[in-house]
Amino acid sequence: MKTAITEKLDILGVTYKIKHHSQPVYTSEAAARERGVRLSQIVKTMLLSDRKGKLLVAVLPGDRRLSLKKLKRLAGVKDLSFLDRETIEQRLGLVAGAIAPIAELFKEMPIFVDPSVFLEQTVDISSGDPCAGLELTSKDLKRLLKGCKLVDITL
Repeated sequence: MKTAITEKLDILGVTYKIKHHSQPVYTSEAAARERGVRLSQIVKTMLLSDRKGKLLVAVLPGDRRLSLKKLKRLAGVKDLSFLDRETIEQRLGLVAGAIAPIAELFKEMPIFVDPSVFLEQTVDISSGDPCAGLELTSKDLKRLLKGCKLVDITL
């Protein structure tokens, strides 16, 4: 199985294991069940927008909830809302619910990463396809998120 994500990881020399799902999944909970891992090993990538349409990215473990209050303060904005499926798919060309946390995909968007994503030795990210996920080391994930803002963004 090849996706734009696996091709990018191949180019970057990142080792990963493909984990096929029995059905498409779009939530962290479903991904953890399908892949047989703890929810804390799932890495979710969320896309948000401020009132002016400026986009930003939040990366956190599947077992944690995003604190919009913290993120708004860190981003210096008054309002944030989650991007809808149509915007994610049409404007960004990504599959909602299957977004991988790779900094290069989000050029010119600030990326906020909760440090707790690196607590697990191995983590699972999206392959860009809801029918499979990718397992890699948190050390490699850190490399993929190099240069991002490492800050507490969870409740």
